[in-house]
Amino acid sequence: MFLTGFRGPHVHSPGTEGSSLSVVPSLSLSPGTFEKTPSLYPLLQRLGVTAEDTTGSAPPVSDVDVVHLPGSQLDGLEELLPGQDVRSVLVFGGTLSPGERFAVVLFSHVALSGEVATVFRTITGSTRLALLSAGQPSPTVEADVARSVLESMEHLVEQRAGHLQTVVARLRSTTTDLQRSQRELEQRERELREEAAIVELLQEVGSILAAELDLDALVQHAVDAATRLAGAAFGAFFYNVLGETGESYLLYVISGVDRSAFDKFPMPRNTQVFEQTFRGFGVVRSDDITRDPRYGHNAPHHGMPEGHLPVCSYLAVPVMSRGTVLGGFFFGHPERAIFTERHERLITGVAAQTAVALQNAQTYRQEREAAATLQRHLLPALPRVEGVASTWRYLPAARDRGAGGDWVDLIPLPDGEVALVVGDVMGKGVRAAAVMGQIRTACRAYAQLGLAPADVLQQLSVLVDDIAPGSIATCVYAVLDTRRDRLRAAVAGHLPPARRDPGGSVTFLDEEVGPPLGVGRHRYTEQEAPLPPGARLLLYTDGLVERRGRPIDDGLRQLRELLAGPVGEIEADCDSWLDALAGGQHDDDIALLYLHRPEDASHQMATVVRDYAPVSSAVPDARDLVADVMRQWGLLHLANDMMLIADEMVANAVRHARTPLRVELRRAGERVVLEVTDSSPQEPRLIVSQPGEFGHRGIFLIDAIATRWGTRWIDGGKVVWAEIKTS
Repeated sequence: MFLTGFRGPHVHSPGTEGSSLSVVPSLSLSPGTFEKTPSLYPLLQRLGVTAEDTTGSAPPVSDVDVVHLPGSQLDGLEELLPGQDVRSVLVFGGTLSPGERFAVVLFSHVALSGEVATVFRTITGSTRLALLSAGQPSPTVEADVARSVLESMEHLVEQRAGHLQTVVARLRSTTTDLQRSQRELEQRERELREEAAIVELLQEVGSILAAELDLDALVQHAVDAATRLAGAAFGAFFYNVLGETGESYLLYVISGVDRSAFDKFPMPRNTQVFEQTFRGFGVVRSDDITRDPRYGHNAPHHGMPEGHLPVCSYLAVPVMSRGTVLGGFFFGHPERAIFTERHERLITGVAAQTAVALQNAQTYRQEREAAATLQRHLLPALPRVEGVASTWRYLPAARDRGAGGDWVDLIPLPDGEVALVVGDVMGKGVRAAAVMGQIRTACRAYAQLGLAPADVLQQLSVLVDDIAPGSIATCVYAVLDTRRDRLRAAVAGHLPPARRDPGGSVTFLDEEVGPPLGVGRHRYTEQEAPLPPGARLLLYTDGLVERRGRPIDDGLRQLRELLAGPVGEIEADCDSWLDALAGGQHDDDIALLYLHRPEDASHQMATVVRDYAPVSSAVPDARDLVADVMRQWGLLHLANDMMLIADEMVANAVRHARTPLRVELRRAGERVVLEVTDSSPQEPRLIVSQPGEFGHRGIFLIDAIATRWGTRWIDGGKVVWAEIKTS
C-alpha cells in the first residue's frame, strides 16, 4: 500500500501555478504526481481540498470525508505507479482551519470492500485531530473535533457490534443447521446401513435356503435369519415332519435364547391364538398379545405357562405350500409394539422361501431314504459265522437321491470257510441297482459251487458283459479259511482290502489287481495273506476314501492311519471311521464290510437288548438295566459312568421320539458299547451353552466320559452309541 500526502493552503487543479505537493520521503512518488494523474483531482474535489474552496470560512468540524473507488475506474494509475497492479484507491481528508485542508491517498494491491470506507471515517477524524494538535487550534475547535471523533468511534463500535451480533446469530443459525443436517445424515446413514444389512441378510438366507437340503440345518438357518429381521428377543419355528411309518411329528428350533428355556413346556396346541398359524388362517401381529381377546382361554395354563419367557409383542407367520401348513414362525419380545408392518412383510417373504426350501428338503430326504431303503433291501442280512465278528455299512452319496450299485455280501461256505464280497457297479439309478442285484445273485451261486476267487471274478466279468453290455463293475472277492487262518483274495479293478494284523500293522492287499468286470473274459490272479485271531479286515468302495478336492492317495493314507490306531468294538469302529473319512460330505456311495477275528472266547460278543416306551419312566428303568448288566459282567467299576451315559441318551430319546425306543448293551473284549435307538431325526450335537443356560450339557457329559461316541442312521430313525474301555 502506498501513501502520499500534502499540507498547505490548498491543492490546485493540474496545470495551475502555486501547487504545493509534499511527498512522504519513504515512498517512490515524486513532486508533480497529481499533475501527471488528472483522474485523482476529482477525488480531491469531492473532499473539498482543492483551490475552488476560497471562501476562507471555517467549515463545520465534521467536514471530513472518505472516497473509495476500484482502481479500474481511474485512468493514468499505471503511469503514476508503474507495475504496482493497483486494485483499489482510498482517499480521505478534510478541513483543518479556514484556508487549510489535508488529504491522504491510499493505493492497494488488494481489492477493498465498501465497508473499509466506514472504518476509515473514524481514522480520518483521528488524523484531523492529530494534525490540529500540531498547530494552534482554539480549544473550542479542538474539543469539537475530539467529540466528533468519539461520536464517530462510538458509531463505528455500535455498527461493528451490530455486525458482529448479526454474524454471531448467522453462525449460530448455521451451526444449528449443520448440527441438524449432521443428525439427519447420521440417521440416514444408520437407516442405509440397516437397509443394507437387511438386503444382505435376505440375500444370504435366500442363497442358503435354496441350496440347503439338510432339514435340521435349513430350519435353524431360517429361524435365525427371521429372528434377526424381526428384531425379536427370541424366535421359534415349529414344523411337521413325516416318519418312516407316515406319522407326522411336530418339531421345533429356537433362536435368540437357549433351547432349554422351552424344553420343559409342552408342545403348543391349537389354542385360539395358535390356531391362526397352525391352520394357516393368516398372520397374527399384536402390540400386546396379553390384551388380545383370544388370549388366555385354554386350560390348564390360560395363557403362558409358569416360567415362560415374558412376551408382550407377538408375531406369528404360517409357512405354507400349496395350501398345506408346513410349520410356523413365532416371535416374541417383552416390550410393547416392537413388530411393525414392515417386519411382517419381511418375515412373510422369508416364510415363502422357507416353504419352498422345506418342500425340497423333505422331498430330498424322502427320496434319499427310499433309495437307501431299496439299497439295503437289495443287500443281505449278514449271517453270523463262528469265530468271526462282522458288520457292514451302506451310505448313499451325500447329495444324490438315486440308488447306487454298491453292495457287500458275506457267504458261509463248507469246511469253516466264508466268502467276503464288496463291489460297485458304475452309475446311478434303477439300472445300476438291477445290475448289482444280478451280479450279487450270480456271485452267491458261484461261491456255493466252490469256485476259487479268481474263477469267480472271471465268470462275473463274462456275465456283466452279457447281461449289461457297456456296464463296468469293480469287485473284491475273498475267501477266509477260519481253520487255517488264511485269506485268499482276487481284485477286479477295485481298491485293495486293508488288513490289520494282531500287532497293529496295516497292509493293503494290492499286489494283484486285475481289470474291472465287464471287459470280457480275463484270467485274474489270487493273492494269499494270513488272517489269524486278533486280525481285522476291511473291504470298502471308493466313496470311503475319494472325495472332490482330496486325492485318493490322501484318503488311503488317512484310512491306514485310522486302522493302525486304537480299535475296539466293530460297530463303533465303523461309525468312527465313517465320520472321520466322510463326515457327511462324501460325493459317492459308500459300502464297507468289516471283520474282526477275536483272539479267544472272552472276546466273543455279549449282548443285552431291551425295548421301552417313550415315557419318563424309561430313564430309571434303563439305568437299572445298565447297573444289573455291569454287575453280571463283573464291571462294577464302570457302572456309574455307564448309568450317567444311559441317563442322558435315554432322556434325549424320550424327549424327541414318538415311538418305542431300544437300549442295547454289548461287550466285545475290552470294550463296552451302549446304544439307544429311536425314531427322531434330530442328531445330538456338541453345542456350547451361553452363560446362564443349562441346555446341551448332557452331550458334553457323554463326550467327557466315553472313549468315543457317535450317531448311526438306520431305517426309521437313528442309533446313538457310546463306547467305554473296560480297563
